[in-house]
Amino acid sequence: NGETTNMDQTFPPHWGPPPAAQTRDLVQLPGAYGRGSGTLRDWILEKNAEDDAKFSVKMAEDDANSAGAGKKWPDKDLVGLTGEEAKAAVLAGDSNLLAQNVQIVPHDAMVTMDFREDRVRIFVGDDGKVARQPIHG
Repeated sequence: NGETTNMDQTFPPHWGPPPAAQTRDLVQLPGAYGRGSGTLRDWILEKNAEDDAKFSVKMAEDDANSAGAGKKWPDKDLVGLTGEEAKAAVLAGDSNLLAQNVQIVPHDAMVTMDFREDRVRIFVGDDGKVARQPIHG
């Protein structure tokens, strides 16, 4: 009959599985999800609203962080970036550092206590994000 049902579509993984129990009506689903139950439509609308809210929070955080825009490390706060993003920012902020001397290590790692001006350790949490501001040493 040429109609597309929701079985032809996959949903974003972070939404989790769609509702198992659904009404038996057939309605147009939001976006390009075709047709499906009213229950599924409501679930998609709810997940879209959650994504929109998260996006709004992220935009607000980005706006707040943009106050530091144009700054380079060490003046730029790197907490919350991924380890690799922070490493790139450290190397961009100090052209005298060698890439092999900018180390990404777990926040609870045992490290030597010697001070080296040519080294920066980036301590990351279990989520891979910078846990504290990197410094020389």
